[in-house]
Amino acid sequence: MSARGHLIVALISALLAAYVSLGWLGMVLGDSAYTQLALFNEVLHIVLNAYVEPVDMERTMNGAQLGLTEALDGDSSFLSDADLAALKQPSEEGEIGAVLTRRFGFLMVVAARADSPADRAGLRSGDIIKTIDGKHTHAVSVPIGESMLRGSPGSLVKLAVFRSGTDPLNFAIVREKIARAVPTSRMCEQSVGYLKIPELTAGTDDLAVVEITALKRDGANKLVLDLRGAAHGKPQEAAKIAALFMEGAVARLSGRTAGEEVLATGAIRPEWRLPLTVLIDAGTAGAGEILAAALLDSGRAKLVGRRTFGRAAAQKTIPLERGALRLTVAHYLRLNGKPIHGEGIEPSVPVDSPQGDESETESSGDPILEKGIEVLLESVREAAA
Repeated sequence: MSARGHLIVALISALLAAYVSLGWLGMVLGDSAYTQLALFNEVLHIVLNAYVEPVDMERTMNGAQLGLTEALDGDSSFLSDADLAALKQPSEEGEIGAVLTRRFGFLMVVAARADSPADRAGLRSGDIIKTIDGKHTHAVSVPIGESMLRGSPGSLVKLAVFRSGTDPLNFAIVREKIARAVPTSRMCEQSVGYLKIPELTAGTDDLAVVEITALKRDGANKLVLDLRGAAHGKPQEAAKIAALFMEGAVARLSGRTAGEEVLATGAIRPEWRLPLTVLIDAGTAGAGEILAAALLDSGRAKLVGRRTFGRAAAQKTIPLERGALRLTVAHYLRLNGKPIHGEGIEPSVPVDSPQGDESETESSGDPILEKGIEVLLESVREAAA
């Protein structure tokens, strides 16, 4: 065993001795944590002394640290010194527009941003990215995965993807400088307005007001708000957009060390007080989920579509002597007190898309939108009865 290996084992053994002699570690971690630490010390000692080949201590400990965060959630991770150095490099402007997390030990697509290279190539929410340019994403953190997808505009990135119910897929996607996706609107049947919000970034609320004003001018007195695929953006922007439709609390940020913070609409008068229905799917995540949950739990709107992704939390990067921890420190809670992270939001009226595809084809139409209009018209009839 190397000198560093002896040092690490000795340090862990010293901590265990402190527990036995002073009871200090037990008070800090509890008996269960002490038992696990003792087991880890035993396993480490055996590996270092009995494994068939000399053990690379740094690689082994990095793997152990990664495994610890892997057991927490898809967005917590250990970042090595090499990871931190890579993240400090100037970011390339080219990207593919895939919002990432980690599931099952690999990078997973939360959603493809609207009209991005990833969207046009056909990446979907739930796709598991096995390799990026031939490099496995097993044990790759979300920040590093995002940096691997970046490059100069016009350059090519190759992905090997696992998708439920299909053979392995290969994608060759050209990176580009992605333009901001903005709200769009149109009129539908029976004075129903349709408003699509593809992402919740700064200024989206002002752009949405412009679209709502146009719909009102065209005679809309009922509205379908489409949040499918809305995974990019910040929770604070969700509160600003919620203020266009409702008043009061939107969500609560709660964590053991982060304290509590209430997201609210403020003293803004809602722009749209008329009947409202919201469309969601598996690509609705983060700020999009916070907005959808607030409109549902406040009684402002019914949700139509499919269960959302379940990713609404706050992370913090904590420097270590070697590397850093990117740790989830708080969850966004719904108005009913339920967590969004890891749970998602069930629609009031579930709708299955053909083959589970988020983007409907011309031949299949858009069953989620069709059902949303149906639910909206029915709610208006019930209110008038």
